[in-house]
Order: sequence, then structure tokens, then C-alpha cells
Amino acid sequence: MLRPAGRQVPEDVAVIGFADFPLARHTEPSLTTVRQPLEEVGRTMVRLLMEEMEQPEVAWRHVILRTRLVVRDSA
Repeated sequence: MLRPAGRQVPEDVAVIGFADFPLARHTEPSLTTVRQPLEEVGRTMVRLLMEEMEQPEVAWRHVILRTRLVVRDSA
């Protein structure tokens, strides 16, 4: 949609994706993206679920996991 509108990436518009799927390296231009620690997300969710099952009265918690910006050609 950007090219037909006469816009260029990254000159006119920066595009950033999320999750760093393998396809991001092969787009034109290659996609800048945020990489999530997917295995750590899974482990953390299982741990929190098990804790919730053991102590359902415990209040909800926020968990922040470290992400990484993977800079490629789109930004």
C-alpha cells in the first residue's frame, strides 16, 4: 500500500514488526522488528499458571521480559 501511494520505506515511512518471524529477514526491505524471548514467555506462563493453581488467592502480577530491537533496513 505504501509503494502505490508513492511512499518509500524507510525514507518516508519507518516500518517495524513484532516477534521477529524468519520472514522478516527476507522482505524488501528487510523488516526491523522486536524480538521476544518466546521460550522464556512459555516457561514464565507455565510457572505463573502453576503458582495460580497452588495459591488462587494471590493477586495478578505483571511480568516484564527483556526484548531486543533487531534493526534492519525498514527503519
